[in-house]
Amino acid sequence: MKKLIAAALAALTVALFTACANDGQLAYIGDEAARAAALTGAGLSAEAVTFLGTELASRDGTEYYLVSFTSGGSRYESQVDALSGVVLQTESAPLAQSASSPAGGSITAGDAKAKALAHAGLAETDVTFIKAELDRDDGRLVYDVEFYTADHKEYDYEIDAATGEVVSFDYDVEHYAPPTAAQSPAAIVNDGSTLSAEDAKAKALAHAGLSSDNVTFIKAELDRDDGRLVYDVEFYTADYKEYDYEIDAATGEVVSYDYDAEDYAPPAASGALSAEDAKALALAQVPGASASDIREFEIDRDDGRVEYEGKIVYGGMEYEFEIDGHSGAIRNWEAEPLHD
Repeated sequence: MKKLIAAALAALTVALFTACANDGQLAYIGDEAARAAALTGAGLSAEAVTFLGTELASRDGTEYYLVSFTSGGSRYESQVDALSGVVLQTESAPLAQSASSPAGGSITAGDAKAKALAHAGLAETDVTFIKAELDRDDGRLVYDVEFYTADHKEYDYEIDAATGEVVSFDYDVEHYAPPTAAQSPAAIVNDGSTLSAEDAKAKALAHAGLSSDNVTFIKAELDRDDGRLVYDVEFYTADYKEYDYEIDAATGEVVSYDYDAEDYAPPAASGALSAEDAKALALAQVPGASASDIREFEIDRDDGRVEYEGKIVYGGMEYEFEIDGHSGAIRNWEAEPLHD
């Protein structure tokens, strides 16, 4: 394994310096070298994986490649420094199994775009995409999809990367121009030209496809947004899906809305997880490793929730993990080569 790592690092070094720009500054290592570095960091070979995508990204001034791939029932994401080829971070999570998910248990960025467009009732020719990239939300891999229409209405979606489910969405009329001079909420309400709070609730429910019997309202009150008088309507369902609407107080138009499946529970497991179950789950992510390769293991409580934390050392790699003690979800997974 050490020879493999050394060879890969040597190859990256050669690629790095042969790719120098004419002005003497270092150039990016490129997709191919980034994928090679990601495989080395994960301790996998090219034959053992299926690549999902390689994208150039930036965080806190650091340019890096986000390399996504699957292997052995798990999905991996590696961040590889775009200049040096150093693996900054590697995360892994089990692929969710679902009848609605495509083969391999994951969707592409193009699939995520299509899911968002279908939900919004728009065609690709109607919009301009800002981004469609992988992100992690509370341990769940999602695509963050953003786009806007010709009249500057902006949409922001989170799409489950395993199932294609819409996790959350946001719509906003970003560049709305108020049609009249500003008036106080009281003055507009008193002149009889606005909807009532009950009308605003009804508009929001109709848009969400729900009835008043299905929800509990948090509020429905007047507010002013960029000079426009709106009703801020918030409610949630019995399964704690939360909706937040802004309804134009004069026209009844939906100005913006937000939906969030706040209490999503990963489908991988149910019920309490024992320490032995947690160890077995972690070892299943490292083919060939056994209980003797678990060097650290402890039970922790985070905000009342049981978590299992530990470290596996195997095959020249060190793996650190955090596993939810109730759902069995792998909250965090990091892998890096052992230092000599």
